[in-house]
Amino acid sequence: APENADQNTLLATAAVVGVASGLAVSAFAATEKAINVVASASCASVGCDGAAAFGALDPGGELGNALGTVAVPALGGLCVSALRALAGGFAGEPERGWMFGKASANAGSASTDDYAGIDLNEFDENEDVRVGVKVLAKTAAAAITLGTGCSLGPEGPSVEIGAAVADRVGAAFPSVAPNRLGLLAAGAAAGFSAGFGAPISGLFFGFESILVPGSKAGGDGDTKAGAVTTEMVILASVLATVASKAVLGALPSVDVPPFEISDFVELPLYLPLGFACGVTAAALRKMNVVFDDFAENFVAVEREKGGLGISRIWHAPIGGFLLGCLALKFPQVTYQGFDNVNALLVQNDAGAGWAAATYTPLVLGEFVLAKLLATAICRGSGLVGGVYAPSLFLGAALGTAFGGALESTYFPPMFVAPPQAYALVAMAGVLGGVCRVPLTAILLLFELTGDYRIILPLMGTVTVATSIVNSVETSAVPFSASDIETRGVAALASSLVARPRDLMRSDIVIINEETTIEAASMTLLRVSDSDNPPPCAFVVADGVFVGVVTPSSIADAIVQRRFDTRARVAEALIDVKVIEPDVKLRDVDFADDGAFAVVVDSSNQPLGVVETSAALKQMSRERLRSALSGEL
Repeated sequence: APENADQNTLLATAAVVGVASGLAVSAFAATEKAINVVASASCASVGCDGAAAFGALDPGGELGNALGTVAVPALGGLCVSALRALAGGFAGEPERGWMFGKASANAGSASTDDYAGIDLNEFDENEDVRVGVKVLAKTAAAAITLGTGCSLGPEGPSVEIGAAVADRVGAAFPSVAPNRLGLLAAGAAAGFSAGFGAPISGLFFGFESILVPGSKAGGDGDTKAGAVTTEMVILASVLATVASKAVLGALPSVDVPPFEISDFVELPLYLPLGFACGVTAAALRKMNVVFDDFAENFVAVEREKGGLGISRIWHAPIGGFLLGCLALKFPQVTYQGFDNVNALLVQNDAGAGWAAATYTPLVLGEFVLAKLLATAICRGSGLVGGVYAPSLFLGAALGTAFGGALESTYFPPMFVAPPQAYALVAMAGVLGGVCRVPLTAILLLFELTGDYRIILPLMGTVTVATSIVNSVETSAVPFSASDIETRGVAALASSLVARPRDLMRSDIVIINEETTIEAASMTLLRVSDSDNPPPCAFVVADGVFVGVVTPSSIADAIVQRRFDTRARVAEALIDVKVIEPDVKLRDVDFADDGAFAVVVDSSNQPLGVVETSAALKQMSRERLRSALSGEL
């Protein structure tokens, strides 16, 4: 029987995950930039300013630039829909026919038969291939979404890339199966670290987003954090950052100004800023859900049933088109890397164009509203990306507006910091509220600034912001059940608890078939003294599984033999369900009265025992996770 991996093996596996994730995220970032360059060049070839088409300059009134601003994200949305149709839905999405399908009136409970389109049944026999196709398609769709300027961010896809790498590495090395949740956390942390160049924040992201929710889901199988889980996450985060910096150069691309605090008397001012951040974060989360429901339950529903009857393939192009129309008025809402965030953080530089213009608090407030609308449109229409970058822009705009408003009041100037200081703190406030990762948000901004003085304002603002979101969403299951940024990772996590190898007890007792009933009974009596004794003992012949015995079956055999304990233990064997270690739990029938099933490998050697109660509990949990992440 294969042994569980030792600590050195686990650390080596985490190192592989870290390096591979860093390289994969770097390739994703390079692809997104290449698409942006190609799209800009294509705009230029037809007579429009490619930079203006993405909002890097004010489009002015030129028709060519306006057409480019609208057409580029719409074409990007069309490409995303084509990829989704070919893949039969991305990871974390229902496997529906995405080409021409329309949702039923009750879209939430629609079955696969309610849709017509491309099918991937040819991959049913190899689910690894099937999942790989979906992950690659979603990654390509994210690169296209961001490369064409849609209002989302790369950090969510980066996290999913890291988690997918960890999932594949874990599947390739069965000995790490008991630590696969820790490996998934290492992969997610590696993806985050590679995207931001912030390994400390990545470490806490892995714990907040993967390990803590996974542990709350239950304590069985791979929901347990292994002995070296922390070391695995740290190692993966550091190596991913090193790998991404080696490929892409210095990270991150946020131009962080020096943090300034005028006087400690100013600290209470960050509490109302936290309230504003919390309201903004709750608004974005609510709008995401509302727009998603609108697209699912009205836009895609057939006209005969009260909907618009617009086929799913047109949702993303329409979303891109609407984003382009909004960008005609507010070009800042498009995805421009961190350039639009930097424009709000750096001091004014004369002659640098709109990016260094001085914005009034009122204009910045309009930016916040426009960005909220743009992000909700993009996510609701099915475009692919994360909400970290939009959250940072929202925080930067909100904080700058807050600081500008303070400057225009009667507060003594010596007690008010520059607007950029409030912008930095508000970035963490909105990020922590939107993605429900307060520690990650605090450490990210601390890591970016490297200034200890920002810690107190960060803690106060983020705490108030997340408290506002929590109070608003106390009873809102659609929000709290599957947080926005980690929905795809949740889909991967739900698949990790579905195999007997991850759930079985390996503390088995093995008895040779030539052993007498008396000797076998003494062996079982010794192990029964433990707090949680195994439910049976394996009987083997030359190391090959023959059957199992239990204390009850041995007692029955002794009675039947009229207390002759010299008989062989093979006479006390019972019927039991035998399963392989890597089948899916949902494919095993645990509905009979058996208290457990035994796990043997392909050579018929005993590996462990899966207790029926634990298996049923685990399958119920998996089904709930899948439903909440949108897989069912």
